[in-house]
Amino acid sequence: MDTNTNTPNHPSAADQITDPVDAWVLAMRARGLAPRTVTERARVIRQAAQTAATSPDELAPADIERFLARASTPGTRYTYYAVLRAWHRWLVRTGRRTDDPTEAVERPRMPAGRPRPISRAQLDRLLAMRLRPDTRTKILLAAYQGLRVHEIAKIRGEDIDTGAGTLTVAGKGGRVDTLPLHPRIAAEARQRPGEGYWFPSPYRAGESITGKSVGDVISAALHRAGIRASAHQLRHTFATQLLAAGVDSRVVQVLMRHASLATTARYLGVSPEQQHAAIGTLR
Repeated sequence: MDTNTNTPNHPSAADQITDPVDAWVLAMRARGLAPRTVTERARVIRQAAQTAATSPDELAPADIERFLARASTPGTRYTYYAVLRAWHRWLVRTGRRTDDPTEAVERPRMPAGRPRPISRAQLDRLLAMRLRPDTRTKILLAAYQGLRVHEIAKIRGEDIDTGAGTLTVAGKGGRVDTLPLHPRIAAEARQRPGEGYWFPSPYRAGESITGKSVGDVISAALHRAGIRASAHQLRHTFATQLLAAGVDSRVVQVLMRHASLATTARYLGVSPEQQHAAIGTLR
């Protein structure tokens, strides 16, 4: 008995969608990719097609090179290439295209990714400011739990177990982790609802605010404190402060929820004092 549901007689749901990007979106959702990842990938492909004034499934190598050249940073250029590569591999795999134009385009260099933590003094100065309670909680979740902005946006009262001292986080790709709860976050939890979103959307009933909103609020607070940094840099600060406290880098990796220790290393800032102390241990 033929059980293949993707034959011409049994087309997949994606095969029945006329717009190729919409079909890719459906295929990515079926794989369980994070909604943010799916949305961002579709945005990049549509933007590339708009820039080239062509259909998304008819991009040529020259179109891709011109699009990558417009990227504002090396990191963005690298990410865009990865998205375009995934898109064209899917087109070829599903028979929508016979060639992959990204094979004719040199892969952009991966940016080195230097750690960019703010200092302990800067963090103290930030928290010493007059802040809205919601803003303070968002900063604490980033700096003391190492959460990403979209994770902060979706925190619910049910995610906190002060008795067990744990925080459950739904992270990238639908991954769910249970982390040890920092005492400062436990104190915040006692002032917050035990059920529902901590940061509900004022515009969409039953939904949380967006990760962009969290990032904008934290960045604005950093700016008011005279600190040139972004919300994501508080995650760098979290990792760096753990390292400075003597926590093993493997433990930091687990708390950061990175698959690779090499990724964690890009978040770890090592002070000159730590470097001198390390050299001084050699006998």
